[in-house]
Amino acid sequence: MITRRKFLSGCLFLLFSASSVFAAPVPQKVTILFFNDIHGYLEPFQVRQGDKSIEVGGIARIATLVKNIRSENEKSGAQTLLLVAGDILMGTPMSTQFLGKPDIECFNKIGVNAMTVGNHEFDFGLDNFLALKKQAAFPFLSSNLIWRKTGELVCDPLARFKVSDKVYLTMIGATTPEMITITKSSNTQKINALNSVDTVKKYYLAFKKRGPVIVLSHNRFETDSETAKASPGLTAIVGGHDHLLFNPDRVVGKVPVFQALAKGKYLGRLELEIDPVTGKTALVSYTYIPVSADIALDPEVKQIVDSYGSQLDARFKEVIGENREFMGGERGRVRYEETNLGDFVADIMRECTSSEIALINAGSLRASMDKGPITVESVFKMMPYSDEIQIVELTGKELMEMLTRSVMGTREDEDGGFLDVSGVRFKIDGKKVKDVMVGGKPLEMNKTYKVAVTDYMAAGGDGYNMLKGKPAIKTGLPLRELIVDTIGQNGTIDARTDGRIERIGNGDRNK
Repeated sequence: MITRRKFLSGCLFLLFSASSVFAAPVPQKVTILFFNDIHGYLEPFQVRQGDKSIEVGGIARIATLVKNIRSENEKSGAQTLLLVAGDILMGTPMSTQFLGKPDIECFNKIGVNAMTVGNHEFDFGLDNFLALKKQAAFPFLSSNLIWRKTGELVCDPLARFKVSDKVYLTMIGATTPEMITITKSSNTQKINALNSVDTVKKYYLAFKKRGPVIVLSHNRFETDSETAKASPGLTAIVGGHDHLLFNPDRVVGKVPVFQALAKGKYLGRLELEIDPVTGKTALVSYTYIPVSADIALDPEVKQIVDSYGSQLDARFKEVIGENREFMGGERGRVRYEETNLGDFVADIMRECTSSEIALINAGSLRASMDKGPITVESVFKMMPYSDEIQIVELTGKELMEMLTRSVMGTREDEDGGFLDVSGVRFKIDGKKVKDVMVGGKPLEMNKTYKVAVTDYMAAGGDGYNMLKGKPAIKTGLPLRELIVDTIGQNGTIDARTDGRIERIGNGDRNK
């Protein structure tokens, strides 16, 4: 016989059990940490802030931030993922000298979970890319890079991270298709790049029911926007390539897009809460953490960087001359207007080859050169590429075609195909080229001119397909070394603009 007391106790037990069964599951917290476009800047470096120079960046400082966040999350049961959104190569002597090996060694040490492939990953050739991929203890991701011969993927298209027994977080890699035109063709001739909007959508549709999907992208924002529209249920797009800080985030439809500037100046952080049963995900918050000088350097990672630094040829620290004028290499200027840096480099190309004209894509110039002592290292930072000069013969009509291609971008586009020139003067009106003068005389459309370009441009780089297959004299002259030699011979550099490129009217009216 069941007493009333026992009956009530039983009912209470059943009610408690039922409430436990139907209680909402506790969401799993996941922290996404990310950086992009580090371009070999493993060591801290100086930037201008008003009239002062301050120290920023450094992979050892990023390591400290990651280690601290991971430690905090482990105590609370939150997961931590560290992502790299491409372009780890090209930009510093360390990157050039060691071909990206220090970067991967540091990334392995700090526990990178996945990296999407950027266009600069191929700057030292396909074999070097494959060697770095093998060295990495984490996956290189790209859903749209394929082998031309077989059509098979070059890398894993995605990585999946377990949230619960039922739910996974899927990370899809996407590489800019521009890499085929903005990378030296000999480095990518065995590879093709598909439309990343389409390939991301394919994998998104396949995995969206199994949990949240994030795109780890190395594309321009315009492409990321198209991706967000084609796959509107994405949790987020973590991007790169533009060298911008998306703070606040840029939202396309309901998809937030993030990007953490460049060179390791910031560490991005997203906080997610994921239902372990349904996979429903909420983006709780995001922030960008400045990688500033007050952050301690992780000793183990610092030791790796210092080890490679000590191996660098003492030649890099050698002072070879004095700079009287600051030579600006900021992307917003050098990729849109005449600069003394662009003039200086183009003049060296023309004078050292006795050409009538010299043309160089502004995307080859990657950093400014400060006023004061000039070292070999500063030249390598300004021009990290080992481009050689070639001589081509162009008709006036072909030259006009190149100059017209040069001025198609707006300042905001930061078009690396904008041309710095020597031996030619012209005006830009919107997207039209006017009043072209060569050697003080009007351009003649049917006349043939001797033009110095880089081997990168001669192969059709940055959209100059009109040069592809054109007979060229390979001079064997390495441009970067010519710059070093020129500075060393002259001792003092006083580069100034002379009005060879002039924008008239409302320059961006046709954008």
